Amino acid sequence: MCEMSGDLFRLSVKRGYASKQFIERLMNSETGRRMYDNNSIDVWLGETFVMEDIENHLHPEKGETYSESFMYWAGYLFRCWGITYPEESAQDMLRQAPVETLRKSYVGMHVLFFEDAIQNLKEIYELDQEGSNKI
Repeated sequence: MCEMSGDLFRLSVKRGYASKQFIERLMNSETGRRMYDNNSIDVWLGETFVMEDIENHLHPEKGETYSESFMYWAGYLFRCWGITYPEESAQDMLRQAPVETLRKSYVGMHVLFFEDAIQNLKEIYELDQEGSNKI
């Protein structure tokens, strides 16, 4: 399941879709909700099937792409997140780990176990929230 999510994100790069927009549209969509819900069958249908659904409903646009390695990691991470924290939606995940945070964290976190990377991202989010509340 995690590999399929990583492959889907990597496929978006191969098709030239704007990476930031792709991630944000997916994670805020019904397709994203279904894909990161542990009761979903979408992940078993494969990245090509899911990409077709995304293209038909979310209309991704061509644009700046991130590296395939980053995109694979981000996709894999989000699926692991859904398994580790099944009560959190795709929108919850993206809120706690926005694209820019993922990009800044990638170099140090891509070598961690996914559970540790997720925990670190949650801690960064909490620290950011504490800092925002002090202003």
